Amino acid sequence: MPCTTTVVCHFSDLTQQFDQHTLFTGLSATLTSGLTGLVGRNGQGKSVLLNLLAQILPPTAGTVHWSIPFHHVGQLQRLQGVRIVDALGVGELHDSMERIQAGMGSEADFLRLEGCWHLPQQWESLLQEAGLMFPLTAPVAHLSGGEQTRLALCRAFLLPDHYLLLDEPGNHLDADGRQWLQTRLAAHPAGALLVTHERTLLLQVERILALDQQGLHDYGGNYNLYRHQYDARSTALEQQLGTLRQQRRQQQHKQQQSLEKAARRRHQGERQRSSQSRLLLDARQNRAESSLSQLKRQQQQRSTQLADVLQTTQDRKEIIKPQHLQFAPATPAASLCLHASELQLPHVQHPALTLTVHQGERWQIKGRNGAGKSTLLRVIAGLEQPSAGRCTRYGRCVYLDQHFSLLDESSSALTNLQRLHPDQDETRLRTALGGLRLRGDKSRTPLHHLSGGERLKVALLAVLLGEQAPRLLLLDEPDNHLDIDSRLLLEQTLASYPGALLLVSHDPTLVEALNITRNLQLEPVC
Repeated sequence: MPCTTTVVCHFSDLTQQFDQHTLFTGLSATLTSGLTGLVGRNGQGKSVLLNLLAQILPPTAGTVHWSIPFHHVGQLQRLQGVRIVDALGVGELHDSMERIQAGMGSEADFLRLEGCWHLPQQWESLLQEAGLMFPLTAPVAHLSGGEQTRLALCRAFLLPDHYLLLDEPGNHLDADGRQWLQTRLAAHPAGALLVTHERTLLLQVERILALDQQGLHDYGGNYNLYRHQYDARSTALEQQLGTLRQQRRQQQHKQQQSLEKAARRRHQGERQRSSQSRLLLDARQNRAESSLSQLKRQQQQRSTQLADVLQTTQDRKEIIKPQHLQFAPATPAASLCLHASELQLPHVQHPALTLTVHQGERWQIKGRNGAGKSTLLRVIAGLEQPSAGRCTRYGRCVYLDQHFSLLDESSSALTNLQRLHPDQDETRLRTALGGLRLRGDKSRTPLHHLSGGERLKVALLAVLLGEQAPRLLLLDEPDNHLDIDSRLLLEQTLASYPGALLLVSHDPTLVEALNITRNLQLEPVC
């Protein structure tokens, strides 16, 4: 195991601005060998910070210093090279070996392969472990999105002396792929910084850095310790807010008493004017008015100070307070929601499917990448026609895909909800968006300017708003782009969803939270 105290990188006072908008400022930390998680809300700047560390993007201010090599794998990593072996970064070595084995090797080929004859077996072994059963010379273009993600990670794991900067490495991986990722990360000698919201991965890290509006916070442990400290911080802030509100009420009461007392003294002085000299009364009046003015200034100063402290504490609480998402009332009780008979999916060879889903049932659609899970949901939703068989839905069915196709990316969150729910009052829509931290300008910003997680929140609202909840809800990896708080929100919302649910997800934590009771395993025929 690597020594977790070995410093591999130090960054200081990192600040990043875009078009005069400051994303974050003054971030400083030290990275050590071992596994570190980087968490934070969607849109907070985690990917930008990773790009700064990878020196892909220059910071507006601040410095980054590395003591070992590093390798970055982004969310939408574009693989270099036409063949798998090129994408692995070993194309020249492979071609030299091929020429030598064909009896056409040059002196340069033999020199290049000195001490490297064992490597092809390592390459093939790594690909097999990742579930990539392709020849080394297979075209990258033939791989699915999940397979290309695994290939990009294979490239990283071929660099044992490089510290890895991985942005959502578990996205688009099936259950086997995620298990392989965890095993490989644990064995990677140089360590890694993971931008991830997957709690199974965060349970594996030795340290968590959390990025929010107040900066970068260091939690010296895995997800369990982070969550404990996070919840304790939320509770402490709530108690502090209660104390400050009570102090403000007490202060306002005392201020009112002081002003009333001063007014009574002034009134008494005016009644005494007839029995005392005008000069003496005027002097007393001036002193009283001066004292009252000074009292008002002091009280205003104390009120302002307390209001500032209260607002600062409220802002800190706002950063970590839970979000709220409510769905419409349940449809009237009805048993049957879906029946599929001898169903044959397009694009995939598999045994015919027969499926019956009743009200309240929770199904997980399981299978490797490419098994047809998303295709099955599209057929059930009526967006694709089956190759054979019948599929009948009973009641309202709503499908939420990975690309949020029900939304217009060029329109704002508010405009989308108004289009999809024209009967809903604008105030209610704004309140619902505010509960998901999409307030003010964010509710009016075109969706393509929002983060993936923020767009998914809008899609969830579009699905769950209305006079009645849908009888059948189809979700295709709904947690792929969500931050931790939003994943918890999703779990809490769907846990009490009254309709039937069909879920495609490789996150065991989400599956457990939703109390999945039925499973459908898709096994394509090779």
